[in-house]
Amino acid sequence: MKYLFCLLCLIIIGCNKSKVESDNNVISEKLEIKKIPYKEFLMSINKKTAEEKKNYLFKFINYDVPNYWMSTPWSFNGTSREPQKSTIACGYFVTNTLTDFGFDINRTYLAQQASSVMIKKLCKNIKYFSSREDLEKYILSENKNQVYIVGLDFHTGFITRDNKDTYFIHSNYIKNKAVVKELTQASQALNASKTFMIGTLNY
Repeated sequence: MKYLFCLLCLIIIGCNKSKVESDNNVISEKLEIKKIPYKEFLMSINKKTAEEKKNYLFKFINYDVPNYWMSTPWSFNGTSREPQKSTIACGYFVTNTLTDFGFDINRTYLAQQASSVMIKKLCKNIKYFSSREDLEKYILSENKNQVYIVGLDFHTGFITRDNKDTYFIHSNYIKNKAVVKELTQASQALNASKTFMIGTLNY
């Protein structure tokens, strides 16, 4: 009887494990289905009305851009127009993705300028801070679902706020990494900077 009970337990555990693995596979398959080719995805974006795009901007930067561009390698001269192909510098990462969304900007010129030029051109409510902590306090005091462009000592990228979490989305130059989405408090690039210029992206 004891052995029968043990055998029954093993069968139940095995079934549950198989179910978990099966569920995980289903989730993975669903994610693959949702991620259509980047060019097709951009076509769907461009079919939206101006008002629809304005309401969609946060989702695009906070979710879609990392979903497609994550792990695309960084390089100082990178200008890639498509995720996962070639390399992308921090300035081009910002201007290329904004152009993809439909911003009418001189993406090459702005990508090659100091981040302050890009922020003054594309943003409103521009602020300056001398610590990451003060930067985060400011973002958390503002409305949720905002997109910001931040300029650091030698770097730039997007900052988003999702509920009480703030994220830095950028082409990470530290150790020649790649495009990442990371919590601001954990970002080496943000913590290494002595100056912070930030503006709310205006569309």
